[in-house]
Amino acid sequence: MNQLLIPMFLQVLLTFGILFASGFLRYRSVGKRTVNPKDYVLMTGQDQWPVLIQKLGRSFHNQLEVPLLFYVWTLMTLLTGIESQILLYMAWAYVGLRYVHAFIHIGYNNVLHRFSVFLISCLLLLSMWFILFSNAMETGWLRF
Repeated sequence: MNQLLIPMFLQVLLTFGILFASGFLRYRSVGKRTVNPKDYVLMTGQDQWPVLIQKLGRSFHNQLEVPLLFYVWTLMTLLTGIESQILLYMAWAYVGLRYVHAFIHIGYNNVLHRFSVFLISCLLLLSMWFILFSNAMETGWLRF
C-alpha cells in the first residue's frame, strides 16, 4: 500500500508549486515597484496587491488547511497496514480534486465552481476517514 505515498507526494508538490509561484511573483512585484517591500513584512495592504499574488497567497493557505487531514489519513492508513484499492483510488481522486480546486482558484476563480469542487473533496476525504475508522475497528487497531 506504499502506493499511497504517490498521491501524497503530488499533494506536497502542489503545495510547493503554489508556494514558489507566490514567492516568485512577490519578489518580482517588489522589483517592479507594484508592491512596497514593507507590505510583506507584516502582510499589510494585501487588497492593493496584484490579484494573482492575492490568489496564490490564499490558495497556498488553502493547501495547509483541509489537506492536513489528508496527510494524517495517509500516514494512519500506512501505519495500520490497511490495504484497499478503493482507498488508493479515493486518495488519487482527492488529490485530483485539490489540483482542480487550485487551478480554479488561481485561474478564473468562479466561487460556485471552486466551492463545488471543495465540497466534493471534503466529502470524499470524510468518507476516506470513515472507511479507515471502520477498517481499524474490524482489524482490531481500534477498540472501545
